[in-house]
Amino acid sequence: MDNINISQQFDEQQYSEDDVHYATFSGLAAGSDRDMRPHWHDRFFQLHYLTSGKLTLQMDTHYYSLQAPLVVLTPPLVPHAFSTGQGRDGHVLTVRQELVWPLMQAIRPGSRESVDIPGFCLSMASRPQTRVACDRIWALMVHEFTHRLSGRQMQLRLLAQSLFTLVLREADLHDSDNVSVRGEMRLFQRFNQLVNEKYRNHSTVPDYARELGISESRLNQLCQRLAGLSPKRLIFERVMREARRMLLFSSASVHQIARQLGYNDPAYFARFFHRLEGRSPSEYRRQLLTAGRAEPPAGDDGVPVCRDDRSGDGEPLLPGG
Repeated sequence: MDNINISQQFDEQQYSEDDVHYATFSGLAAGSDRDMRPHWHDRFFQLHYLTSGKLTLQMDTHYYSLQAPLVVLTPPLVPHAFSTGQGRDGHVLTVRQELVWPLMQAIRPGSRESVDIPGFCLSMASRPQTRVACDRIWALMVHEFTHRLSGRQMQLRLLAQSLFTLVLREADLHDSDNVSVRGEMRLFQRFNQLVNEKYRNHSTVPDYARELGISESRLNQLCQRLAGLSPKRLIFERVMREARRMLLFSSASVHQIARQLGYNDPAYFARFFHRLEGRSPSEYRRQLLTAGRAEPPAGDDGVPVCRDDRSGDGEPLLPGG
């Protein structure tokens, strides 16, 4: 079963590094002849919002035959496939997991679902007020995604979180038809959550393995199988996403950013950044500011992933200097 790379799937270089990606349901389905083969997305949530037509859905071992209007929420790592009939249309939103996790923690603090959000289908036919609210947000989402206005990424993040909040409020997360992340996929999801919490502390791969209660070799096998990357590389990517965000969306100096990311030696941070990005932090900031990609500061969430994989396992793991 495929783990579909979001940027490759959409094949749009100008959007491949964004936290939020929008597509029409008809456009996405048309690219696969109305059938999407079984697959999953690691580290991304997807929200399918069908406004017309019918949908046959497989989510893990569950099968559904559904009629619009409806919403399907698919968490990271949950296998899913679908086929659609004539006249189907709607919206598809793909969002980094770091944007969604805090929503459940706010909606249902302390509950299991605040960590393990299940997959589910939700009919909107009996929820007219929520449907009207969602339709308004979708219209704004389409406008923001198709126009490169100032503050575009910040606005897309806020709109995406509003949509997920409306849907998660309505969902019965204890329904027996919901699909939870299971077994090793749940373990991998927990690793990603720990990385998101601790990446500034420069914890090592053995540290994460101990906290998960597994061996380092098993953690490496798990990450390679589900994401195609080593645990160290996934940690590097999370650090780099935050470094890029701070370079673009804050006025802090490179030295200040290094300190905020836990580096006692800013020169080591600059070398680490250059090794993964192919240019220095200052060059990255200058080139992207010149290209007009900078926007107002945003929250602590994911932006671009690393572009190459030149970090060997023999390298020290992000020492503070």
